Amino acid sequence: MEISLKKKFVIFLLLNCFYFFSYFHRVAIPGTIFNELQMDFHLTANQVTTLGVIVFYIYGILQFFVGPCLDRFGTNKIFVAGGFLLCIGSVLFAVSHSIFLLYFSRTLVGIGASVAYLGIVKKTDELFGRDFFAIMLGVALFLGYSGGLFATLPFERLVHAFGWRNPIFVMSIILFFVMILIVSTIVKQHQFSQQKNSFSLDDIRSIILNKKIYPVLIVAAINFTIYFIFQAIIGKKLIQDTSGLTSRMAASFTLIMMLTTMIAALLWGSIVHIVKQKKLLVIIVCLVSMISCILMTVNLIFHRVAAVFLLCFFLFALTGGSGPLTTTLIKELGPAFGIGTSVGFVNGVCYISVAIAGNISGFIMDKFSSKAIVSPDAVIYPSIAYATIAGFCLFLNIVSFVVSFKISEPEKEIELKVPVPL
Repeated sequence: MEISLKKKFVIFLLLNCFYFFSYFHRVAIPGTIFNELQMDFHLTANQVTTLGVIVFYIYGILQFFVGPCLDRFGTNKIFVAGGFLLCIGSVLFAVSHSIFLLYFSRTLVGIGASVAYLGIVKKTDELFGRDFFAIMLGVALFLGYSGGLFATLPFERLVHAFGWRNPIFVMSIILFFVMILIVSTIVKQHQFSQQKNSFSLDDIRSIILNKKIYPVLIVAAINFTIYFIFQAIIGKKLIQDTSGLTSRMAASFTLIMMLTTMIAALLWGSIVHIVKQKKLLVIIVCLVSMISCILMTVNLIFHRVAAVFLLCFFLFALTGGSGPLTTTLIKELGPAFGIGTSVGFVNGVCYISVAIAGNISGFIMDKFSSKAIVSPDAVIYPSIAYATIAGFCLFLNIVSFVVSFKISEPEKEIELKVPVPL
């Protein structure tokens, strides 16, 4: 059933409301409330970071399955199921009073959130086609990342006023009503009755064996991991512990970082639409991230100047917003009929990489716990702990920069047809 452009935008915006809440949970916990969770539940740094990485592990692993399911069964039913699971997990987190229930609720959040990005990518392709894919994906990322923006200073201020439980509970209720609105809109547009697509295990194998996507995979995973470590896991705490800034000021830094990422996503969507030399763009992204890692490491070792940290966050954000670039590359280097699987494969590796790096970061911080200062409100870790993490990120960045030269330019844009089953 053909739908009007206006209705396409309505569906697009509603689905991005879910993406907003999904991204909020990825950035807010533990990034914005690291100290609150650590002190309330008497956790180690690794236990706190695990609250974040458990979502990334589950999210990442499920990308390998969500992608093929979207290609096989379509977007809407899977999207709705994920949305309600995210609601349940969010409510449980807000009322948790044990570490077990915290981890279980985050597991549900990871399962529910796993459909958000791939669902948006798939639906953007369905609604707007190849010609406007990069631009509209940039818009989608801007809208979704606004959830991450809310998870920084606005959420920190709410936590300061009402505690961390109440804001999360209220947001869960709002998400529930958003999901009801999404379901009613999809039903009215008869979107649940779409036919299944033709997609097989042979198609999945052809994507996995496509050697052209692997350099993009490595670069995307490393760059995104480094960005997300500082945005959503240790960034705010790093600023508080090493610069002595207040929680509000530290959250302002991550807010600026997230806002820059949102704007960068819009810009990257337009740049990718105009510039055809995508390999050169990726090399530039890797170089910018590497420069930021060098500045971060040097600043942590010698000076710990807040303005330098802010500059590093800004540079990381420019690379973090480059999703339209790598996603478009994957889409063009892979088969036209398997966009969900292709992007899911890369997205899965990215988030598993974030999870592993998050665990490593927590492990490094705990190794320096004997030098930490314990106050009534927080455990303050030494600068050398964060410098070690930054040095680890710099090593990864050097790898991504070298690999970026191995990326293949997509062939001339020729519209590929979905093979007709015989």
